[in-house]
Amino acid sequence: MRYTNLRICFFLAFLLTFSPILAQFVPCERSYTVFYNPFLQKIASLKDFNGNIIIGESSKILPLKGTSFAPNSQELIKHNGKIFIFLAQTGFIFQMSEPQGDSVVFTKIDNTININYNIDCTNFIYKDQIYNYGGYGFWNKSDHIRKFNPVDLEWDIIPTNIEIFNADYEWFSPTEGRLYVPFQKMEKKGLKDAKLRTGVFDYTSYYFDLKTTDWIKIGKLSSDLIKLLNQKNNYRNFLHDNGRIFLINDELYLFDYVQNKIYKSKESDINQFFQRNSQEATTFYYKGKYYKYLAGLKNFTTWDIKQSHFQLLDFPIWGNDYTYLMIGLAIGFIIILLVFFIWLFNQNVKKKIANAQLKVLKTKTMNQAFTETEVSLIQLLLNANSTNKNVEIFEINHVLGIKDKNIGLQKKVRSDVINAINDKYLFITQGENNLIGSVRKEDDKRFFEYFVVSSEVKTVQKMMEKN
Repeated sequence: MRYTNLRICFFLAFLLTFSPILAQFVPCERSYTVFYNPFLQKIASLKDFNGNIIIGESSKILPLKGTSFAPNSQELIKHNGKIFIFLAQTGFIFQMSEPQGDSVVFTKIDNTININYNIDCTNFIYKDQIYNYGGYGFWNKSDHIRKFNPVDLEWDIIPTNIEIFNADYEWFSPTEGRLYVPFQKMEKKGLKDAKLRTGVFDYTSYYFDLKTTDWIKIGKLSSDLIKLLNQKNNYRNFLHDNGRIFLINDELYLFDYVQNKIYKSKESDINQFFQRNSQEATTFYYKGKYYKYLAGLKNFTTWDIKQSHFQLLDFPIWGNDYTYLMIGLAIGFIIILLVFFIWLFNQNVKKKIANAQLKVLKTKTMNQAFTETEVSLIQLLLNANSTNKNVEIFEINHVLGIKDKNIGLQKKVRSDVINAINDKYLFITQGENNLIGSVRKEDDKRFFEYFVVSSEVKTVQKMMEKN
């Protein structure tokens, strides 16, 4: 029995010995001593250089072969004389020591536990604080702004006012302390909707202000730029002091985020330089030149980049966002339309009522249309017209039965009766002329005389005859 157990133990040990090493997690070291190569020497010698450099595959600095992180890309960031290596999709940060002879030591300064949550994030340093933004992991994109905590040696989330996702066109301005995101691409890999899985675009432009930790809306991606980006069939980008240089459809474009301008290269040889060096080359921009490190030869080639090599395009990166204005105008237009249609409907209803009443009035006699007092006043005015005379106020007061009333009441009753007669007459005839008119007396301009309007005499006489 003891012999059988011993055989089983030997068999298990044999299996463990020959298990594939790929099934194991092999961590990296806390520090690496590496050759102080010409690339590191050059970066260290550029005292005023601050920026990010993506290290090409042939130029990787950290010797991670044999670890689980061998495939991960490496990014060098220099800030205020300090040189760091960021290991992609991990949050690991290695800081370079002062050179000792022909070697330097890169020491891991973080205690990051969580990895693969920030793949393709944007790393940057502002006022000696280390940040990264966005990326993706665990089937979803991230919109987080993270800050390295030098006390806990871990990454902290910075609370922000809104969620803004990146679309690989973001750029950090170290002079302004702003992270520009000209448009967003939201992806939700866990949803069935094909659009959300492949990405939904929001073309509103923002920048993140490191001073206030708020996202600030600055406009909307210009329609011409949207057309350009929708037509692209290849894409690479290179950092520049004013933004990024993008290689789109084998054409070179400089996006100046600070000035909100787009430039296009006029030189085919410049385009070809970036096309040839868009894959695994280690390149960086410094004072008007792009440097390319040749790892095999351990030296650099350079290419001058001048403003004269580019032409300014007639459209910006982002323009004014009129979305809310258009919504407001649309709502205002709809309200105006509703008010107009309501008014039109009411007018139509009034017209129908008026026509119906007109038909009724036209079938009635004079006595039915006008009151007895109104008929008496009309007859008085017609009689005066036959003798070419006007009717004075005291005569009207007598017909209306108000000759003994006070002057104020007389004036009100006369006005009300005459207005009522004119309104009914206009309604019945559907004409434009009143039946009763007035004129000041020639001998005393303080008083009026009244008469039947000459153009309406025959019409009202026929009405009286029918009565």
